[in-house]
Amino acid sequence: MNITLPVRVHRGPAVVLAVLVFTAALLVGGLPRAVQYAYDAALHRSMGGARASAVDLVVNRVPGATADVERLARDDRAWWDLLPPDLRAVTERGPGTRAHHSVRTVETPVSASAKALKNSNRYLNLAWLSDADRRVRYVQGRPPGPTRRTTVPGDPGLGQIPLFEIGLPTHAVRMMGLPVGTTVLLGHSGTVAARVTGVYEAVDPADTYWHHETDLLRATEWPIPGTTATEYHSTALTSAESVRDIDGEHRRLLHQWVLPVRTSAVTARNARQVIDAVAEFGDAVKGVPSYGASATAEPGPTGLLTDYLRRLRTAETLLLLILGGLAVVAVGVIALAVQLLTERMRPALGLMRARGGSLPRVLSIGAGAVALVTVPAGLLGYAASCLVPGAGIPVAHAGPLGITLAAMVIAAGRLVVADRRPPYDGRDDLVTRRISPRRVTLEVIVVAVALGGAYLLRTRGLTTSVPERGADPFLIFVPVALTLAGALIVVRCYPCPLRLIAAVATRGPGAVPFLGLTLAARARSYSALPVLILLPALTVSVFAAVISAGLDATQREAAWLRTGAGARIESTVEIPPEAVRRVRQVPGVRAVVPAMRSQVQIGLGSDFGTGVAIDLAAYRTLLAGSMLTAPEPPPEASAPGGTPLPAVPALVSRDLAGQGGLEVGWNARFTAIPAGTVAALPGLVDRAYRLIVVPYDTNDRAGSRTQPNMLLVSGDDLDADRLAAALRLPAAPTVTTVDGELAKITATPLAGAISQALLVVTVALAAYALLAVLLVLVVTGADRGTALSYLRTLGLSERQARGLTVLEIAPMIVLTAAAGLLLGLVLPSALGPGIDLSVYAGDADVSGHPIDLRTAALLAAGVAAVAVGGAYAYAAVASRRSLGAALRIGD
Repeated sequence: MNITLPVRVHRGPAVVLAVLVFTAALLVGGLPRAVQYAYDAALHRSMGGARASAVDLVVNRVPGATADVERLARDDRAWWDLLPPDLRAVTERGPGTRAHHSVRTVETPVSASAKALKNSNRYLNLAWLSDADRRVRYVQGRPPGPTRRTTVPGDPGLGQIPLFEIGLPTHAVRMMGLPVGTTVLLGHSGTVAARVTGVYEAVDPADTYWHHETDLLRATEWPIPGTTATEYHSTALTSAESVRDIDGEHRRLLHQWVLPVRTSAVTARNARQVIDAVAEFGDAVKGVPSYGASATAEPGPTGLLTDYLRRLRTAETLLLLILGGLAVVAVGVIALAVQLLTERMRPALGLMRARGGSLPRVLSIGAGAVALVTVPAGLLGYAASCLVPGAGIPVAHAGPLGITLAAMVIAAGRLVVADRRPPYDGRDDLVTRRISPRRVTLEVIVVAVALGGAYLLRTRGLTTSVPERGADPFLIFVPVALTLAGALIVVRCYPCPLRLIAAVATRGPGAVPFLGLTLAARARSYSALPVLILLPALTVSVFAAVISAGLDATQREAAWLRTGAGARIESTVEIPPEAVRRVRQVPGVRAVVPAMRSQVQIGLGSDFGTGVAIDLAAYRTLLAGSMLTAPEPPPEASAPGGTPLPAVPALVSRDLAGQGGLEVGWNARFTAIPAGTVAALPGLVDRAYRLIVVPYDTNDRAGSRTQPNMLLVSGDDLDADRLAAALRLPAAPTVTTVDGELAKITATPLAGAISQALLVVTVALAAYALLAVLLVLVVTGADRGTALSYLRTLGLSERQARGLTVLEIAPMIVLTAAAGLLLGLVLPSALGPGIDLSVYAGDADVSGHPIDLRTAALLAAGVAAVAVGGAYAYAAVASRRSLGAALRIGD
C-alpha cells in the first residue's frame, strides 16, 4: 500500500491534522519571537534612555606623570585590544562615535587673577580632548595654542612659570567672570598661569558624547556646607602641544579613555555575556600598570543590564507558564486529530495485518501517512513564524520541530498498541477492563507530588538565582503537575456521579436522558482525552484571565502610587489662591488640596530633610474610593518647656522618630513634635527618609506665610493641559495624572508583550477546547452512529438524537469546566512567590494580584457553552441522515 493512499482516502481528517499542526507550529514558534522582540525593545529603551556615561566603557588612570599625545593614542589602542570578543562585538570606534580619550587636572583652584588678587572659591581644571577640533567651534577669540613661559607682575618669587592658553565654554565665561584676555593663576603650589584666548560652544550640544564631558560645557555651583558661600567649578580646553606641560608635582591628573557601547547590538540573548565580558575586561585593565599607577575600568552597562536581566527573568517566568500550557494543549488536540486519522485507517491497516503484514510494514504505512501530513504543515508553520518580528531563539526553532515530532510519535505509538496483535471483533463499551495496580499507583504518586510541590512552593519560595539562571524549574513543574493531577482526578471520578444520575434517570418517562448519561458513563478509554485537553485549556485560560485582571489592577495601582492623587500639579513658584480657584473650576475637577513641599533645615547645623505641609484630613477625603490611603492627621501638641518657638504636631519618618521636639527651619522656625511615623507618601515624596509632615498652616502659625507649590486634584477625565492652562503661572508647572502615568506604564514593551500574549493564548485555548470536543465526537462517531441507527429504527427522532449526543458529551464538559475554573483560581495563589507583576508596572512597589471571580467564571462558562454548542451543532448535522443511511451504518 502506498502511503499517499490513506491520505487521499481520508482527506478530511488529514486536512484537520495539517491545519492543527500548522497553527500549533505558528503559535509555538511565533509567540517566542514576538516576546523576544519585546524583550529587546525593552532593553534598547532602557539603555537608550540612560546617559552615555552609564552605558559606555570608561578606563581611568590617575598617573604619577603625564604622557604625550602619541603615548595616549598607543594606550587607547591597547585598551581596545584587551576587549573580550563578546564585548568587542557590541562596541564601536572611529569618527562619528563617542570614542575618545582625554587628560585633565582635578580640583585645580584659581589662586589669583589679573583683575582680582583673591578670586576665591573658583576651581578651573585644564583638559585636552583627542577630538576637540570636531566637537567644538569657537565663537569668540581663537583656539588655544602651545604653552609659553611667563612671569607674574608683582610676584617675582614665582619666577618663570608655564602659561597655558585655554578656551572656555560660554556658560563658564558668564558664571565665573573670565572673558577673553583674562589671565588667572592656578594652584596654591606649583602655580601655573592660564590665559583665556577663546570662547567655544559645542557643535552638537544634544550629542550623547557630552554626557562624558559635561564639565566642558557648563560651569557648576556647589554650596559649601555650613555656610552661605558657593564654589564654582569649570574645565577649560587647552591644546595638544600643552599635554606634556599639564604634568606637575602639585597637581592631580586623570587620564580617561571612553570605549562606547553600541546599544543596538546588546540584546536579551547576549546581555549576560556582555556583563561577564565587562568584568573580564576590568580584570585585564588592572593588570596593565603604567605611569606608576594601574588603570581601572568602570562597570559601564553592568548595572543597567543586571537590573534588566532581573526584570527579564521575572517576565520570562510568567510567559513560560502561559506558553507551556498552550504547547501542552496544542499537543493534546493534535493527539486527538492523529487518533481520528489512525482510527479511519485502522480497518485497512488491520486487514493488512490479518493477511500477514508485519508490524514494521503496517507501522511504516500508518506513520508515513501521518508524517506526509504533519511534516509539510510543520515546515509551513515554522516558515510563517519566521515572519514574526523577533530573534530566532532556540525555543522558536525547537517548538515547531517538537510539535511535528510529537504528532509522528503519537501516531507510531497508537499504531504499535493497536496492531501488535491480530484484530478481533468486540464492543469496548460492553467490556469492563480491570484497572492496572501500576497505573493506580502512578496516578496516586502524580497527585501526591503535585500537592507536595504546591505546598513546598508556598513555603520555601523560589531559588534566589532567578536573575542569573532564569526561571526556577520547580515553578515550571508545579503548574504542570497540578493540572495533570486535576485531570487524572476528573477522569477517574466523573463516571461515578454519571452512573448515579443515570440510575435515577431510569425512573423517568423519557429514554434520552438515561441513554445519553449511560453512553457518557460507558465511554471508551480514549474519551478521557478531552478531559486531559479541556482541563489544561480551561486552567490556563482562567489563570491568564486572573493574571490579566491582576495586571490591570497592578498597573493602575502603580499609576496611583506615582501620582499620589487623580492629578498632581507641581510648580517651581508659589501657587496663589486665585490659581487654586481656577483649577477648582476646571470641568471634571471635584476637589483640590494645596500642599507645600521643600527642603527644610533640621536643627541649627547642616542637617536637612524634606518638609511637607498638607491638610491630611482633606487629603484623606480626596483619596476616598481610590487605590491609595493617607495617614491620619496627628493630634495637636504643645511646645516643650524652655523653647520660645511655636510647636506643631508632625508625622516623621522612622529615622527621625524618638528624638523628641525637632527644631525645623522653613520659611520660619518652629518646633515639630513627632506624633507618629509615616512610612511613605506615594507621589508626594519618593522616599520616606528625613521626612517631616506638618499641618498645612504651619508656616502661618510660625509667623511666616504658607507658599503652596503643589496641588492634589481629584475628579473625572482630568486633562493635564487644561489643568496647567488654568493656573496661568509665569513658570510652566509639571502636571502628572493617573491616566497619563497608566498610559506610560502600559506602553512599555514588556507590558505590551504580556498583554498580547495573554490575549492570544486565551483565544487559542478556547479554540482548542472547542476543537477537542468536536474531534472526540468525530472519533466516536462510528460507534455513536451504530447505536443511533438502531434507535432510529425504533422511532428515535432527530431532535432526540441531538439531545442524546449532547447529553453524552455535556457532563464531561461541565465537570471539566468546573475543575478547570477551580484549578485556574488556585494557581495564582499556589504560584504566588513566583509571579511578580511589578516588572509590568514600571517596577512600582506593588504586591499581590486580586482575583476577579466574575471574569474567570464567565470565561469558564463561555468556553463550556461554546463546547456544548459545538457538540449540538455536530449532532444537528449528524442526525440529518436518512433512515436508509442509518440502517447501512456498520455494513
